[in-house]
Amino acid sequence: MGDISDDLGLSRSQMGSVLGAWQFVYLGAAIPAGKFLDRVGLRSGLLVGIALVAVSGFLRAGAGGWYSLAAAVGVFGLGGPLISIGAPTLVSAWFGPEERGLAVGIAVSGPVVGFMAALLTANAVLMPAFDDQWRLVVAAYAGVAVLLGLAFWAVTARPPVSVASPWKRSIAGRVPNRALLSVPMVRHILLLAILTFFINHAIANWLPELLRDHGLSPTSAGFWAAIVSVPGLAAGILLPRLARPEIRRPLLVIFYLLLGVGLLPLAFGWGPASAMGILLYGAMRSAVLPVAMLFLMDHDEVGPANMAGAAALYFTAGEIGGVSGPVVVGLLADRGSFGPAVFLLVGVACALAVAALRLDNRPSSEKLLSESS
Repeated sequence: MGDISDDLGLSRSQMGSVLGAWQFVYLGAAIPAGKFLDRVGLRSGLLVGIALVAVSGFLRAGAGGWYSLAAAVGVFGLGGPLISIGAPTLVSAWFGPEERGLAVGIAVSGPVVGFMAALLTANAVLMPAFDDQWRLVVAAYAGVAVLLGLAFWAVTARPPVSVASPWKRSIAGRVPNRALLSVPMVRHILLLAILTFFINHAIANWLPELLRDHGLSPTSAGFWAAIVSVPGLAAGILLPRLARPEIRRPLLVIFYLLLGVGLLPLAFGWGPASAMGILLYGAMRSAVLPVAMLFLMDHDEVGPANMAGAAALYFTAGEIGGVSGPVVVGLLADRGSFGPAVFLLVGVACALAVAALRLDNRPSSEKLLSESS
């Protein structure tokens, strides 16, 4: 990120606004994306999303300044919601309640693998291979998106008969988003989404630079920022399986508290406590999203029929925090250090733990279908 900023003459606050550009577009695109998936089907919608991600990468490689870079990143905000909404919708449709914890954990772990691979290879492998030309590195990642899209197209050419209907079109029983918003639990999950994305997008975008600010080399910073995702892989797959309805709420409270504990040492510099802390943060970051999704999937008034709409609302709300997180951290860092920003993120994690105490996984007495009729 420092090489891009230096080449294009961007300050930290300007780069923060670029990092938040796709989340800003996501805000307006998520709900239409859910409707688009219902109209064209999951396979076609996901293929369009992958294509837009690749286009965004190629446009970034050709950016000449703040405006063109922000626009290129914004294109990602059109493709991102199709993927992030389509994945949990597919899990909800394909798997039963006893299988969803593992399935949603695996789905959430996919981006973690990609994020870790990008951080590990960017400075250590691709930058030297391309003679420190960051544009070629970004273009290479866009090419990977193209290859993955082709692989997805081939693998999903013949879906199982049991999922043919939801795969091709919307499931019977879908209700308007306004009916989903009438469910108290859904509204509460949306609040959690805003604050969770505020933390996660801020750290995901700024952690390498934060570590460099603490004295680490670009390669070491990239290594540690990538290693954060290693415990997340195991946590994202295994912990949601433990989140049975009767213990789901206290588990989520504990996860948020541990997330804040993991971030706190980063406010004081780099050392063993910081290293252990970011590993703890990585595990908890990967656990909270699938558990929140399980609240939606298992609720009587959401379920497979309305998961696309519920996921669209979830990610739309989340990107309110996703947009502001990187920008706020960039603004605070421009004042001299990342310390105040880290303290802010720890406070938000504590607020999330308090908010999770009020979650109620019980369905309300009135059904959505009767409300929307």
